[in-house]
Amino acid sequence: MATANSSPVYRIPHPLPLDSGQVLDGAEIAYETYGMLAPDASNAVLVCHALTGDQYLASPHPITGKPGWWERMVGPGKPIDTDRHFVICANVIGSCLGSTGPASLDADGEPYAMRFPVITIRDMVRGLVALLDGLGIDQLHAVVGGSMGGMQALSLAANWPTRAARVLVIASTARHSAQNIAFHEVGRQAIMADPAWAEGNYYDSDAKPDNGLAVARMAAHITYLSEAGLPENFGRRLQDRPDGSKGAKSFGFDADFQVESYLRYQGSGFTRRFDANSYLYITRAMD
Repeated sequence: MATANSSPVYRIPHPLPLDSGQVLDGAEIAYETYGMLAPDASNAVLVCHALTGDQYLASPHPITGKPGWWERMVGPGKPIDTDRHFVICANVIGSCLGSTGPASLDADGEPYAMRFPVITIRDMVRGLVALLDGLGIDQLHAVVGGSMGGMQALSLAANWPTRAARVLVIASTARHSAQNIAFHEVGRQAIMADPAWAEGNYYDSDAKPDNGLAVARMAAHITYLSEAGLPENFGRRLQDRPDGSKGAKSFGFDADFQVESYLRYQGSGFTRRFDANSYLYITRAMD
């Protein structure tokens, strides 16, 4: 479950209206910037992150210590060149790396948990537009995003057409298919079936719904590889045993196959840096 945040935080100075008709008072947006903003603010590039991403696109993650998730693309002399552009990446509303979400405190001093309002992609973008206003940026040089980040970029273009001169959308869509929704629902049900989820009220407990969240992440990772990619990357190859011996069937329920080991690794590592309730809310927003 994510708790660390080392980023600047912008507090939106007005209630943030939501598509549901509710509002978020005092909403905060955690963000990172790279490069220098031009005097006329004409060189700003907004990079929108995906479902389980965050604002650390080109700087080390405060929890995992891993390099930024798009370090190969953002930096001096790189495709998104920070010698030329002022690059912004913000943690979306509903997430768990410093922006207001289910783990944040409500007015009564208790975590929102499942009292947090259901949000949409457009609500996330409303928060990003408020951040741009706070940074004094009327129009972006470009907005860039992949997957859920691409959904945000499309929403910005559709709903705030003057705020970005260019829109780059990668491996994304305007809306989810029935299959996308189905896989997300499997993940949500896995989280809610974990006894430690406790109707979303687990923040003060030592037990967290890590098992359910790990299964949700495993199910999602199946969708990140194509039907051709799974046999190419894993096939039916067996995983080497912990003692280094050649892979063999255990005739039990260990991760005998490499694809099983891959999914378990992805699931267990994910629980260190993400909040289960945020996963519920963000997947619902994508649907």
